[in-house]
Amino acid sequence: MQTKVPAAFKNSGAPVTPPAAEPQSRKQTPATAWKRMTLGDVATTPIHELLQTLGVRIVETPAGELEADGITGYFAGQVGDGEIQIEQSLPQSDREAVVRSLLARITPQWQNYNTRRPTAPRLVPVPFLNGMVHVECPDWCVLDHLGEDRQVHLEDVDHSSERADLAITDLEGSNWGFIDCRINVEPFSGIEGEQAPHLLLSDETNYHHLTPEQGLKLADDLVAFAAKVRHQAERAGR
Repeated sequence: MQTKVPAAFKNSGAPVTPPAAEPQSRKQTPATAWKRMTLGDVATTPIHELLQTLGVRIVETPAGELEADGITGYFAGQVGDGEIQIEQSLPQSDREAVVRSLLARITPQWQNYNTRRPTAPRLVPVPFLNGMVHVECPDWCVLDHLGEDRQVHLEDVDHSSERADLAITDLEGSNWGFIDCRINVEPFSGIEGEQAPHLLLSDETNYHHLTPEQGLKLADDLVAFAAKVRHQAERAGR
């Protein structure tokens, strides 16, 4: 086993003089950096910088070692001391996506997890008025296509994941707000943005379609909002 950062993650160009060391009091620890990091940061920060900031190293394993178990990447460790294993034979074009998906799950507590290679498309039968049609169904889809009413138009076929729900109650215990979000795709839709997996947000009145990037931005905003609500609730409860 060879321990190194793959060439795809190294900066190119002539050597540069390293900057002067910061005073110890001004240095940012991996745990501090992780606490301030958003999902958007994990998705956009240059990969070599992300690895250095979170204290994670890359280990290349011999070809076939992970693939034999259907694994594309393996993580063990925690913020500040982690290791990602990828195969030497993993195409350079696939490496960054694998590493970013592993780093998105890192925490200050020690853990281990992996990413698995995609399996062959799952084909499911969908009943139509004039017969049965088999369509590709994502592994995250929880719909019972056979149990649905018979479809009339192919563009009516959609796939949906489990929902994330948020219900809001007031002082009297009344439910005055409800929001849910799920992954959705309508592969035969006439609207281009709905043909690829995206997020479908519902507020009981309207449906809103969000791109994955917009979903990440919404998640970051909700985390910031939740932190402020928690602070206000703690002050109110003193």
